[in-house]
Amino acid sequence: MFTVAVKGNQLTLAEFVQDFFEAFQAAPDKTPHAFDEVVEKDHGRMEVRRCFAFAQIDCLHAPQRWPDPASFAVIASEWTIRGKTTLEHRFYLSSLPTHAARLNQSIRQHWRVENSLHSCMDVVFGDDQMRARTNNAAHNFAVIRHFVLNLIRLAPSKRKGGLKVQRLIASTSDNYLKPSVLYKIHGIALRSAGPS
Repeated sequence: MFTVAVKGNQLTLAEFVQDFFEAFQAAPDKTPHAFDEVVEKDHGRMEVRRCFAFAQIDCLHAPQRWPDPASFAVIASEWTIRGKTTLEHRFYLSSLPTHAARLNQSIRQHWRVENSLHSCMDVVFGDDQMRARTNNAAHNFAVIRHFVLNLIRLAPSKRKGGLKVQRLIASTSDNYLKPSVLYKIHGIALRSAGPS
């Protein structure tokens, strides 16, 4: 099963979904669809997330390029922060049936994980500033950064200031991660290798 964001990487498909949605908005009662709305209030911010799900896959550009597409969805996110409202439309293609509540929830869960990991990687490692673009360099550095992040999370002594401070301390101290983290890593390696 899949649910993928349709954006600039699939420009023609994104344009078809956007055109379909604009036609839908002109006469919503004439187009079969499923609808779900979720309202979240947190820290002075209110978000209304509306999911419009459609089964008219044949209306899209080259749907056969995807394995068993069953629906596409438009998420209309409306944020209100300190009296200022912003509206954004995001488009998705999915193998899930046209069940708006389920699509809305799965897309939101994906973004929660993505946002928490991305913000952590950006704060701790300055991920957004990374300029490695040669061959596999970007992927290789990402793997190393994730590995280091996991090592820091395994560190026995937590410091005030969070992961960024711990990364800076670990980069200047040979003893910071040594005892318990290396033991844990070797213990995992030994356990996975089995008895000799």
